[in-house]
Amino acid sequence: MSAFVRNLHWALLPAAVIAAVAALDGPVRADPPTEEPSRSTVALARAGSIMTVGGPLTPAWLYPEGRIDYGVIEWLLAKAVAGSMGVEDDDDAWKALLSASDRVGILVDVEGIQPHDPLLEALVRGIMDRGVPMRNIVIFAGEESALFRAGYDISGNTPGVRVMASDDQGYRKGLTRIVFDYCTKIINVSRLRVDPEIGMYGALANSLAAVPYVDRQRLRHEPQLLPEAAAKATIRRMVVLNIIDALTPAFQRSEGGRGYDTWAYNGVLASTDPVAVDTIGRQILQEKLVEEAGGGACPELEVPYLAPATEAYRLGTSDPEQIDVLRIGP
Repeated sequence: MSAFVRNLHWALLPAAVIAAVAALDGPVRADPPTEEPSRSTVALARAGSIMTVGGPLTPAWLYPEGRIDYGVIEWLLAKAVAGSMGVEDDDDAWKALLSASDRVGILVDVEGIQPHDPLLEALVRGIMDRGVPMRNIVIFAGEESALFRAGYDISGNTPGVRVMASDDQGYRKGLTRIVFDYCTKIINVSRLRVDPEIGMYGALANSLAAVPYVDRQRLRHEPQLLPEAAAKATIRRMVVLNIIDALTPAFQRSEGGRGYDTWAYNGVLASTDPVAVDTIGRQILQEKLVEEAGGGACPELEVPYLAPATEAYRLGTSDPEQIDVLRIGP
């Protein structure tokens, strides 16, 4: 864990409905849409390699497996963010997403295998380059113990980006106080991986960290209801971008269940639609599972919350025909 990190639409509804839902801060469920669903864009940026091997600054005797190339990570993130907003330059994308007066929360996945530090560092730098001071950036997750195990400084005594836990800050109206008291915008950052209980962990599952522990457990045990967390009115309004770290996704739990088996996909996905980005993430994992099976028969990776996220909660689209995938790189 680097010192930098450590220190560091919905559809238009009548105003009365929005006010009522916001007051309750409950999930928004809707009848199935009668109109043609709107299209969503997922940007998928990939690199041939994210490692520098045998360079002048990475001698083989010191870095036998190479060293992560920070420049490549920054390029992947910039391209994914720009592509998700339909612009060429990530500066234009960030201008549309954030303002210098925003207080930005980074909802980070630390429940399984956390996003790579260089990606988080690049994200924090990108936010700061748009005029958001470091003191107005908060990295947060569900449990303080998980942040501690992941190597984050949770003492609150170190200058820089603040690190907080939902459980430590408490809850109001079924959501962590972090989103009410410290944030105006949220960027949801997860790590792509299979999950034996809910099928896949991605953007929607990462939203569980914003609700109380008892709700997290309930929704994990009833995954068809899992989108309830992301459908909370405040979360729905404040999450402006979903980023999935697919640099080295995990396609299965390791023998013994203590870790994950990963592969070098070298990708970063981004979208304003959490359902669409999870749908493409599921396709990536499915392709890998088929490959691991030798191209033969392979069970479908069941992700039971994707269809309800579209049909019941109207959080986005899970129909691949309605998703435009902008592929950048190999």
